[in-house]
Amino acid sequence: MVALSAVVYLVTCWVLRDFVTDDSWISVRYAENLAAGAGPVWNPGGPRVEGFSNPLLVGLEALAAAAGWDALAAARTLGVLSGLACLVLVAVGGRAVVGARAAAVGGVLTAVSAPFALWAVGGLETTATAAVLTAGVLQVARPDGGRPVLAGAVLAVLPWLRPEGLLVVLAVAVAAEAPGLLRRAGRRRAARRLALVAGLPVLSQVVLELVRLGMYGHLLPNSVLYKSGTGETFGVLARFVGHSQLVLVLAAVGVLLLRRRALVLAVPALVHVAGSIGTKDSANSWSRFFMPVWPQVALLAGVAVVGLAALLAPRVRARLADRPSGTSLAVTTTLAAVVAGAVSLVLPGAVPEVASWQERYTGCRVAAREDAARWLVTSTPSDTLFAVSDAGYVPARAGGRPAVDSFMLNDPLIQRTGPLSSSERADIVHARRPDVLLLASRDAERFDPVYPTDRRIGEHPDAAAFTLRHVAGGTDCGYHLMVLAR
Repeated sequence: MVALSAVVYLVTCWVLRDFVTDDSWISVRYAENLAAGAGPVWNPGGPRVEGFSNPLLVGLEALAAAAGWDALAAARTLGVLSGLACLVLVAVGGRAVVGARAAAVGGVLTAVSAPFALWAVGGLETTATAAVLTAGVLQVARPDGGRPVLAGAVLAVLPWLRPEGLLVVLAVAVAAEAPGLLRRAGRRRAARRLALVAGLPVLSQVVLELVRLGMYGHLLPNSVLYKSGTGETFGVLARFVGHSQLVLVLAAVGVLLLRRRALVLAVPALVHVAGSIGTKDSANSWSRFFMPVWPQVALLAGVAVVGLAALLAPRVRARLADRPSGTSLAVTTTLAAVVAGAVSLVLPGAVPEVASWQERYTGCRVAAREDAARWLVTSTPSDTLFAVSDAGYVPARAGGRPAVDSFMLNDPLIQRTGPLSSSERADIVHARRPDVLLLASRDAERFDPVYPTDRRIGEHPDAAAFTLRHVAGGTDCGYHLMVLAR
């Protein structure tokens, strides 16, 4: 079953192989600057800034670039391999937590998720985070509590992959060991386990903060300041629920069927639900924010499938009185196949739907950005300063030209100001005196801004000094980059 799940997952990755999210190029830009000796900067020669939220991935990409490899290819390879690791962890490591059959079903449901495969090839840290989180959670969720040193050591990697990593770790550690702390007989053992499972990640976070403070002079990456409390209340959660309803319902049933330590499997998802409230829904197509908890959710759904099969098996056995052997396994396999088929082929988030979205994204937004970068390289001097809102691919592949991030995510300024309004961003962009403006428009013939910030930049009095030089666009889509130059 593990081999079959791996094949399904790899085939899905292959179908979605053209997807690379624009934000992955932000990490690549920082990594290539590091590898070139420019330091942790957005623009070579510019100020230090932490516009990324995955220092471990950026470091690995920088090592790859320094060795002469392609930084993005290294990130995507890590993503695919991490997804494979998740399948093995769920299907094999999950046996001690939920049983062999539920673990097998969980592995299948992890494998058939098109959003999970999409973010495996997307170029970010998503599935690497999922692998680390799954390994740590499965260790503490074992009936005997697992090995706390191993769990703590694995979970200590999380803060270096995602800003919310430590919060998830602390919640998991407390949920696993709190019952023991309440019992006098096992209190000392539980306290020691808690100190190891949570203490090592806390120490890791302290080291990260010391590095961050010494390198950038602050304790939170720009992304936390940029996204926290700046989005719709339930926007991020609604996106995840919208394409995961069946598996989430099954996972909720699975929670009701589990006892004791195994319930820890539900904790990461609950923490992510809480963390998603009010968070800005950016770079989150097909729920990147929630994908690190997908393997645990899939395991919980596997528990429900096995439980439902146990209820149905006696009725099926009664109808097949002459062939009763293997009925339970057959019913479990049938239910798992039905759920997996619905998830992968029929329901929202199925492979055909995600593949169609990926094709539109690549032919539309990616094509427009590639066109804009080509124009900059072929039509402007190498020291041209340009401003762009979708500050991923274009700055990374504009031939080393300095860039202004119109959203200010890659600018140290927001460490002092906090989140800025669209008007404030427009004022800052024009104050930087860029030579070129790249404004995202829904229409190629007239300026119909995609983003409020681009609207304000285009309406700013200083925009009168610019004239339209080029319109970069893809095929048959509502996304174009209007290139205006002084």
